[in-house]
Amino acid sequence: MTNVNWIVDGDGLQAKHGFRVALLNDFEAVGYGIPALEPEDLVTLNQAPVVPKAPKVVMGPGTGLGAAQLMWDSGIRAYKVWPGEGSHATFAPRGWKQKALSRYVTNMCGHCEIEQVACGSGLELIYEFLQTDEAANRPDLLARSKPKKKKAAEISAAALAGSDPIAVEAVDMMYAIVGAEAGAMALRCLAKGGVYIAGGITPKLLPRVQAGALLEGFLMRKGRAPFHKILTETSLFVITNEQVGQIGAREFAKRLLTTA
Repeated sequence: MTNVNWIVDGDGLQAKHGFRVALLNDFEAVGYGIPALEPEDLVTLNQAPVVPKAPKVVMGPGTGLGAAQLMWDSGIRAYKVWPGEGSHATFAPRGWKQKALSRYVTNMCGHCEIEQVACGSGLELIYEFLQTDEAANRPDLLARSKPKKKKAAEISAAALAGSDPIAVEAVDMMYAIVGAEAGAMALRCLAKGGVYIAGGITPKLLPRVQAGALLEGFLMRKGRAPFHKILTETSLFVITNEQVGQIGAREFAKRLLTTA
């Protein structure tokens, strides 16, 4: 596993215990949970028609940045989820400040992945980066001899309370990056079935998310007009039900019971 030093052997578990085992990527499980969600489990950020059987995209920040695509399988008359590792692709910054962030991470790590600036630890890194600005641009930093570090939970709390302008900017910057990647994924598969933002962080930061940075990143207003139009016609949701992964695991287990 990428962020935990575990090896999980599904075949070994099945052989040992004698029952069928399916081993799912975390966002693969989230993907299988999406068709089973109720309307109250979703908050709409971009209202557009959801086309039946059209591709869907799910992604979101947590410990890392998870992502998957849902494609309709006419043979089983249901969605099949295709997990991926696209969040480990190179970060494509927009604007001078994101470019500076990319250089900051590259100088530190040798390479800047999307995930490194779009998850819990990425939020901490963005907060640290924003404090490297020229002191003259931020008089409130003049008294600081070096960047102050905060944990993601502290940054999130300060952003929600409005008590730390840099925390607010860090959260908004992270969600602009998440939104841009969500929009890119939507274009890659023409996700007219909707784009869904999941993960453990987003429901807790919903008031900041609804402030607009994620949607602005998603809509790609400065891109070529036909593709901006496609995104305006693609629904964008936040999943607020934090049990969606367990729901997806249940739904997939039900498939195991009904297939040979």
